[in-house]
Amino acid sequence: MIRAGRTPMGSADVAKRLDRKKLLPAVAKTLPPPISRSGAQTRIWDFEQVEAHLAGREIPEIPETDSPDDLLDREEARLQLRNVIKPSAWAAYVAHDFAPSPDQKVCGVPHWKRSTILEWDANRPGERAGGGRPKGSKDTKPRDRAADPRLARADARKERVRQMLLKTGPKLTAAEVAAAESITERQASRLLSELRSTAA
Repeated sequence: MIRAGRTPMGSADVAKRLDRKKLLPAVAKTLPPPISRSGAQTRIWDFEQVEAHLAGREIPEIPETDSPDDLLDREEARLQLRNVIKPSAWAAYVAHDFAPSPDQKVCGVPHWKRSTILEWDANRPGERAGGGRPKGSKDTKPRDRAADPRLARADARKERVRQMLLKTGPKLTAAEVAAAESITERQASRLLSELRSTAA
């Protein structure tokens, strides 16, 4: 995570600062810990911390308070979702442009502002946005779909998934639909099957 207001440095940036062509692993180990997520393929350091280290000064602390402008990599963004989905589903969601576009690339790695992910997630359909009769309902007559908000939401969901299917084609998976609509993969699978059968 890159905290708001901090300046990131990649391996190439640090190497250039050291007047080297490449940042050797042995040298990297002497630097302050990277600010990139543990396990991230691309290591990113904080400029002020690196400068303090090279000058022999005390290493400044990174702020711990979350900010809307913090920059999150793909995995960190996934963990901000209200209903956290599997990494593979989120990766596919990002790859097919169902997720918001990254706000910035840092050292070649897409990053999103915390506010971008939270705002997008807050405006996604909720888990209970589907159709069906409310629990305890005793009416037996067919409902007017236009007048029933629950059925209207279900129809809207079906239309969104239909558009996803048109855009992505046969490669669209239940996991991607589940991630987009905050529903279970079983529900998504049923919906996809229905849409594919009517389109055949």
